[in-house]
Amino acid sequence: LTARRPALLAGARLAVADGELDTLARRLMSQLVRAMVAHFGTQAAAPDLYGIHGLVLDVAERRGLPREKAAALLNLGDVDAQTGRTRAALARYRAALDAGREANDPYATGRAMESVGGAHQELGDHDRAADWFGRALSQRLARGERAEAARLYGRIATAHTYAGRYGEAQRNWRAALAGYRKEGDIAAHARALSELARVQEYAGRPEESLRTCQEAVEWARRAEDARLQAALQLRLADTLDRLGDPTAARLHRAAAERMLEEEAATGPAADGEPVEEGSASPDACEIRSASKED
Repeated sequence: LTARRPALLAGARLAVADGELDTLARRLMSQLVRAMVAHFGTQAAAPDLYGIHGLVLDVAERRGLPREKAAALLNLGDVDAQTGRTRAALARYRAALDAGREANDPYATGRAMESVGGAHQELGDHDRAADWFGRALSQRLARGERAEAARLYGRIATAHTYAGRYGEAQRNWRAALAGYRKEGDIAAHARALSELARVQEYAGRPEESLRTCQEAVEWARRAEDARLQAALQLRLADTLDRLGDPTAARLHRAAAERMLEEEAATGPAADGEPVEEGSASPDACEIRSASKED
């Protein structure tokens, strides 16, 4: 890929030089982006990614193609966001929202609204983040997209948690739980329970947090998610320490260590990384649930 990179980029430029974005040109752009991200990483490939998405944006603007313009702006915004240029990403996402509305494209507008919310959250403006996630949620609900709506309830809950509004956070996590339950998504249900337990603990309700986390462990067991089970066992241990039961806490920590050792011996888990969405967190139970876009 390194040796052929100049020719591939020249090919991409030629593919759109006549102002067309036919199926083959789109496929070339898409696969070239995927290859560069996979082999070089977003940071190292950022200059080339800007160039590729910029080509699409130029063609879309020349030919008056609002849907393609929205897609290019979303992609450029993602590169900005992943390389630490959050304010630039926010501007791209807002422009993508305008283009998506012009194209009457619900996917682009929904994605843009959620991305605007994510940028605000990254900038520490949790009120605006919750507002934009709420706008994206309304669109998902109107379209009957229950799984995406449940995920957005979680993003709204996270924004409220960072803002210290624990009552609102719990309400939205319960709405997410209801959505995952209807969808039959056992692993997502377990993760949402773990986040609800975290908020309950922040709100000064450790006994309730303990019960919720125990329920989450059971759901994680049903989902056969060993890494999530281990993270939840560690949360249980921390909560038991705070409740004055160090003996039980040690048992749960030992159980978590065994699970992780067994997981390491059998291979990496497919999903369930204990990472909270958007930024680092001190809690071992937080789960990333960001959507992946092509």
